[in-house]
Amino acid sequence: MKLMFAVLPTVGGKGRDDYLAKLAAIADYARANEPGVLSYVVCLPRDTADTKTVYMVELYADHAALESHMETDHVKDLIAWMGANAVLEGTPTVLELELLHDVESGIFVRHDALGNTSDPFIVVGEVSFKDSELLQKSLPYWAEVLKTTRDNEPGSIFYALARGTTNPETLYTIEAYTSKDYLWDVHAKSQAVQDNKQASEAWRSGLKLNILKKVNGYLARPKI
Repeated sequence: MKLMFAVLPTVGGKGRDDYLAKLAAIADYARANEPGVLSYVVCLPRDTADTKTVYMVELYADHAALESHMETDHVKDLIAWMGANAVLEGTPTVLELELLHDVESGIFVRHDALGNTSDPFIVVGEVSFKDSELLQKSLPYWAEVLKTTRDNEPGSIFYALARGTTNPETLYTIEAYTSKDYLWDVHAKSQAVQDNKQASEAWRSGLKLNILKKVNGYLARPKI
């Protein structure tokens, strides 16, 4: 699988709105016609003071599915439109992430809860370690977090673990919950999360949480 995470600083206003509309059309097309596009989520920050940034989470079955997606007319039209219009006001961050398949498969989706959640509370976590060896050392604790989340938390509906391909000292979590309260009152207080924090906090050099709201697209097809 190919997992992508993008942070896109737009000019805001009508430029951002037009950009969102085009991304929504791409998401609709992918869901209807591209079975290899497993997730295509268009997000805005929950912090309404940020009226410019757009976030994307994309998951492809393989590299061929990503290449095929980039060759669709919708994507080509978007690229041409962006080239002809002032859409971004800074350098976008586009990260290709490696799913940690050997850590409890690296991903799970709770399809029944996902289908019944109109406004999933999405978090993309960026956990920086002092070096890649310490990240590797932390993985058994992350495996327990993923296992506990999957087996014991019905309100945790999507969870993926990945590491950066160009920044292997950073671990990324892609998470979605039925609500903000479920994240903080249940998941964050779980024994597995607390054990992970206690064991690995000294190995970390930073933590950033991107708190997001899905505005278009889909977190998962019926099966991943």
